[in-house]
Amino acid sequence: MIIETVNLDKKYTVGDSVVHALDSVSLGIEEGEMVAVTGPSGSGKTTLMNIIGCLAQPDSGSYKLNGQDVSRMAKDQLAEVRNRQIGFVFQSFSLIPRISSLENVELPLLYTGKLSAKAEAREALAQVGLEGRMNHEPNQLSGGERQRVSIARALVTHPSILLADEPTGNLDTKTGEEVLELFTQLNRKGLTTIIVTHDPEVSSRCKRVLRMIDGRIIDDTLNSSN
Repeated sequence: MIIETVNLDKKYTVGDSVVHALDSVSLGIEEGEMVAVTGPSGSGKTTLMNIIGCLAQPDSGSYKLNGQDVSRMAKDQLAEVRNRQIGFVFQSFSLIPRISSLENVELPLLYTGKLSAKAEAREALAQVGLEGRMNHEPNQLSGGERQRVSIARALVTHPSILLADEPTGNLDTKTGEEVLELFTQLNRKGLTTIIVTHDPEVSSRCKRVLRMIDGRIIDDTLNSSN
């Protein structure tokens, strides 16, 4: 099992109130699964993704990633795990303006001091079909192309898990379908993929759908059509 959580709890203080963002969440995800996490705003989806992505830690409970307990690691240890094992794709693309697609994709490798960063970035961009757009800056690309650059940046470190937060939220229907098809192709090659989404079209493309309400997983369903 690539992801295993047991009784995850996470609380936030907002003014005078305490928000129970996660309430005893236990979850297992096998390597190679494609999972959608759904639910209304405030249901705990983003908090769960942040913990799975080693961006946050639970107040209590445990989280094992590839068999390693990461729930009590120090921040620098979490950063190392995150950089080696997890790729992120965001709704807003999160690309750096005024540098090329190639340079954006190189960045995660430059932080690790890889000498082959440029060659690996070219390979990742080719993997998402952007061989001809490597020298274009983000403002010279369409929304779909920018999302493909962000996917290439997520892939360039060869992660164990791809985490996507509303990856089609800023895209038109046709472009969103193209991005979904790319996720499907990556998953067919064995990449564990977890997508946080409000969009039923996105969740229908995933093999498994988790629905969250008030910090709990209330439904865990397999899509028989996938």
